Amino acid sequence: MRLRLLRLVPLGALLLVMGCSTKITVCPVPAILADTQSVTYFRPGTTPDPANELFTVSLVNAEGDCTYTAKTALVTASLELTFRATRTPTRERVTYTVPYFVAVNENARIYAKRLYTLKFTFAPGAATTYITQAPEDVRIQIMNGKLPWNYQELAGFQMTPAQIDYAKSRGRYVP
Repeated sequence: MRLRLLRLVPLGALLLVMGCSTKITVCPVPAILADTQSVTYFRPGTTPDPANELFTVSLVNAEGDCTYTAKTALVTASLELTFRATRTPTRERVTYTVPYFVAVNENARIYAKRLYTLKFTFAPGAATTYITQAPEDVRIQIMNGKLPWNYQELAGFQMTPAQIDYAKSRGRYVP
């Protein structure tokens, strides 16, 4: 009887693992949308001109990780974004907020888009600050023979038409 139970242990362990999430190495591809990679804000009441720039913030890196549950064909993808904000140094300590988005897509099809707020502070006298932020994990239901790497987690700044026009005029926009 004891020998029979010992034979069932590996089978039971296999069944437990099949229902659990497994970390995989080929995840949905983290990417930065080039046209929305950088955004500039101006001093209030001024015109969009380099002399009036208050600060510029850029997305400089996107890294992803994920787990896959084979039983439900569900991928849970996480994303870590690195931002760099620059300004002309002043004696002021100042905090800003900027909207950005994360979208899940496959080719031209967008499955989901979420808006987030990046909050950052420049220390007195600082011209540059780096910020790392991890938005909420995304769950992707893998269907129709697709694989996790067929999908992409795309990040960028939520920009106004005026900000897009300025980015185009400064060569910060990919045609």
